[in-house]
Amino acid sequence: MARRPPVKSISALEAVRPFRWRIGLTYTLTFFEDLLELSYPWATGVAIDGLLADDLWKTAPIIIAWTMRSCIGLFRQMYDTRLYTSVYNTIVEDTILRQRGVGIKASSVAARSAMSRDFVTFFEKEVPVVVASIIGIVGSAAILFYYDLAIGGLVTLLFIPVILVNRVFVRVSMRLNEGLNNQLEQEVQAIDKAQPEPIRHHFEQVKCWRVRLSDAEAYNWTFIEILSILVFVAVLVRATYLEVETGEIFAILVYVWRLMENLDNVPQIVQQLTRLHDIRKRIEAGASVEAIGAEVEKTHEESVEATRM
Repeated sequence: MARRPPVKSISALEAVRPFRWRIGLTYTLTFFEDLLELSYPWATGVAIDGLLADDLWKTAPIIIAWTMRSCIGLFRQMYDTRLYTSVYNTIVEDTILRQRGVGIKASSVAARSAMSRDFVTFFEKEVPVVVASIIGIVGSAAILFYYDLAIGGLVTLLFIPVILVNRVFVRVSMRLNEGLNNQLEQEVQAIDKAQPEPIRHHFEQVKCWRVRLSDAEAYNWTFIEILSILVFVAVLVRATYLEVETGEIFAILVYVWRLMENLDNVPQIVQQLTRLHDIRKRIEAGASVEAIGAEVEKTHEESVEATRM
C-alpha cells in the first residue's frame, strides 16, 4: 500500500499576509471608534452643564462624537464582513484542495474547514476587544489626570499591583495552558483505544486542567475587583473636595467606572495572549491553519463560557 504524501502546511501568518493592509484598515477604524467612544463621558458632562445653564450648544460635542462613531462603525462593520469572508474563503479553499488532493476523507476536511472559521474569528473579534480594553484603560487614566491630578494618581497607583499580579498570572497561565494542550494532544490516542477507562481518564484530566485555568483567572479577577472597590471609594471621597461642575463630577465617575470595567478584562486578555503565545509556537513549528483554528476555537468557547458565568 502506497504511503500517503504529507500535506504541506501553511502557517497562520502566511494565510493572512495577503490581507494584512486591509486588516490593518479595519483595526485603524476600530481604533478611531474606540477614541470617539472614550470621549462620550466628557461630552455628556459638557452637555449636562450646558443644559443646566440653558446653553443647548454644549450638547453639540456628544451629538458630533456619537454621529461620527456611528458612521465609522457602519462602514467598518460592512467592510469587516466582506474582508473576513474573503479571508475565510481563501483559507478554506486552499485547505479543501490540498487535503482532498492527497486523499484525506471528506468528513475530516469538512471539520478542519469549520475550524478555519474560528481562526479568522480571532482576528475579526478577539484582537479588537484587546485593543479596545487597552484604549479604555490608558485613555480613561489620562483623562482623569486632566480633571484632577490626585484622582489620576489614585487610579494609576492601581496599575502597580495589577501588573505585579498579572506577571505571576502569565507564568501560571502559560504552564496551565501547556499542560492542557499536552493533554489535548493525547485525545486521538484515547479515542483510538475505544476503551472506557482511558477515555474517562483523558477527559477527567482535561477537566482538571480547564478548572485550574478557570480558578486562576477567577482569583486574578477577584483581586482586581477588591482593589477597584477601594480605589473607587477613595475617588468618591476626593470628589467631595473638588470645586467642579455637575457634569464634570459625572464624567469623572464614569471614567473611573470605565477604567475599572476594562481592568476586569485583564485576566481574560492575559489568558488570550498566553494562548496566542502557544499559537505562535505552533506557527513557528509549521503547524497548519486547521490546527491553529482548533486552538482558537477552544479560546473562543472558553471566552463565551467566562462571559456567561
